[in-house]
Amino acid sequence: MLTNWRNAIEMPVATKTSKWDCAELEAILTESISQCVVECLRINKGVICTTLSGGLDSSFCLAKIREIVGYDTMICTFTVGGSEQYPDVQFARIISQKYKTRHYEIIPTISDIAEAEKKIRSLWKNDSCTLGDVAVFLAYQEVDNRGFSCVIAHDGIDELLGGYWEHRKHHSLRSTEHAFEDLWGKLGDAHLLPLERKSHHFVVSVILPYLQRAVVEYIAKIPLACRTSRRVSKRPLRNIAKKYLPAEVIDRKKKGFCSALDTE
Repeated sequence: MLTNWRNAIEMPVATKTSKWDCAELEAILTESISQCVVECLRINKGVICTTLSGGLDSSFCLAKIREIVGYDTMICTFTVGGSEQYPDVQFARIISQKYKTRHYEIIPTISDIAEAEKKIRSLWKNDSCTLGDVAVFLAYQEVDNRGFSCVIAHDGIDELLGGYWEHRKHHSLRSTEHAFEDLWGKLGDAHLLPLERKSHHFVVSVILPYLQRAVVEYIAKIPLACRTSRRVSKRPLRNIAKKYLPAEVIDRKKKGFCSALDTE
């Protein structure tokens, strides 16, 4: 199933390297996103919903979605931020305008955050509830409030292409390999299970185009040095995205949904 991420994370994050190129990777990503679009349209009865942080991963996916469906199909985008000045809010607004979506900004008050924390602790006995948990909870609450039952999200591509400093800080191949394997191994428990619990609470299906089998299989064959470096993370995706996104979006400092309510 497109919504089942468990099959993906059981696959290795790195295998024997082979020839690859950005055009072939883009074709695989396009096919994965297209399949997810079909499923999302079916569940939402003709409407696409997607989270949007205004960063590379979600913005590229939105660009591809719009390319696939054209401009007659409604796309709803959902962004969480601590204020209207928060970078995700500002960049997501730019990308939403560029690709003509119906855009929802979730900017919670202190009481909204406290109430969400209380619900999360009560529902899942989560005493270590973080602001990241709250941001995700509020995003899927808004999707549900708007009457939708499916949303496209962008988890997994950081772990596959080396999006975190933990991937990039090492000076030896062995240490880099260990970092990729470690973060890939933690993806399920650290991110996907909590995401699934929150989305299921609101009876919202989450579809993950970057965690489809063909995507994982292909990226696993790309040498780690071609995926990321100390200076530039997710190098293949950045190269592909140059055709679709403004440079300021491609080059912006990583934030993302889990940091949306953190104070700078």
